[in-house]
Amino acid sequence: MRKTPVLALALLGVALSATPAHAGDTVCEQDGVARLCATAQEVQDVTSIQYTVTQLDGPGSYQISYVDLSDGFTMTPQDVSPLRYQEQGTGFLYGALQHCFRVVLTSPAGTSLDVEPVCPSPAGDPSTIGEN
Repeated sequence: MRKTPVLALALLGVALSATPAHAGDTVCEQDGVARLCATAQEVQDVTSIQYTVTQLDGPGSYQISYVDLSDGFTMTPQDVSPLRYQEQGTGFLYGALQHCFRVVLTSPAGTSLDVEPVCPSPAGDPSTIGEN
């Protein structure tokens, strides 16, 4: 009698219900020209993704979007205002509830900077009480 498939299904069920390692954390990356940070939280019936773009070298203009890591949906990119040296641009994107995202910053030259996974903390998580 083989017990491996049952054990594998049981482990898969545990893994799928686990909270992502970065849930509620701010995730950042930089490439020498720009720095992108993003964090997510559940707000009513959506996931609100707050992003901050910091221009590190000369002026720059960008578009920002996300890819839903749960279902592959890619949002239409939005413009980030042209940024001067060391200026920050901030904003919000909205996605499906309880999903994780890859936030993508692209330049007109075609370069991109990604942060992932950007995941909200579970609803009712006491560590998020009082956070905005």
